[in-house]
Amino acid sequence: MDFMERYSENAEKGCLERWKLLPVKLYDSEIYEVIGGLLSRQVALSTNLAYSPNTWNGHIAPLVLRSMIDLVITLAWILKIPEERAPKYIMYGLGQEKLLLEHYKAKQEKSPNEQVEKMIQAKTEWLQTQRQEWSIEVNVGNWTEGPTVRDMAIECNLEDLYKLAYTPFSSVTHNTWQHISAYNLKTCTNPLHKFHKIPEIAQVPLDPDYVYRSAIYLDQAFDLVEKKYNLKAKTIAPLEFLETGFEEIFKDKPQE
Repeated sequence: MDFMERYSENAEKGCLERWKLLPVKLYDSEIYEVIGGLLSRQVALSTNLAYSPNTWNGHIAPLVLRSMIDLVITLAWILKIPEERAPKYIMYGLGQEKLLLEHYKAKQEKSPNEQVEKMIQAKTEWLQTQRQEWSIEVNVGNWTEGPTVRDMAIECNLEDLYKLAYTPFSSVTHNTWQHISAYNLKTCTNPLHKFHKIPEIAQVPLDPDYVYRSAIYLDQAFDLVEKKYNLKAKTIAPLEFLETGFEEIFKDKPQE
């Protein structure tokens, strides 16, 4: 855990360094806010996973990793045409928040509640810090207004990432049969029951490889921004930091 803490500090330092190197233009501030926010989010996902060894298993870790992969694809797609796509990304999120606010208002009209009223006030005030509420449109489709995640991945030359990581981890996120069957069912040993499957919460071993994978996706997010803006960060990359640390930690451990 001491090493994981140092990894997290390194990841946060790398994020802040890249932010400081970005050629931020105030009249295009939304672009850089999106970039900075997505990088910060990627660091938060990786480091919170690193701090939580009990999540290093097939039940929980893929939920985090799938979100990180989604972020890599989203960031890559936005950086293709940031002037157009960053504002679109922001407005979709604001529209979703406005829609949620309207749902709260409808609920409050039917059955008034003090806590709901406070929620309405807080969300209204937050939206007003972003845009005038009347100017926010609600988009009930996807934020890209067309391309799917797969389309975005193909456009950004990330099709293998989509096929080999995003899609498998989606089975965990959406609780589809191939994951449920492997992790949440076992075969009944009573032959009279025709070997049907019964519920089980599989006790899977903890595996730091999940943190290693998160470092890969964090590296990819950093690399996308570095290449787009020709940045030269000096902070050691998250993946290299992990690899070096793991080699040191496990160098004297006997092979099983």
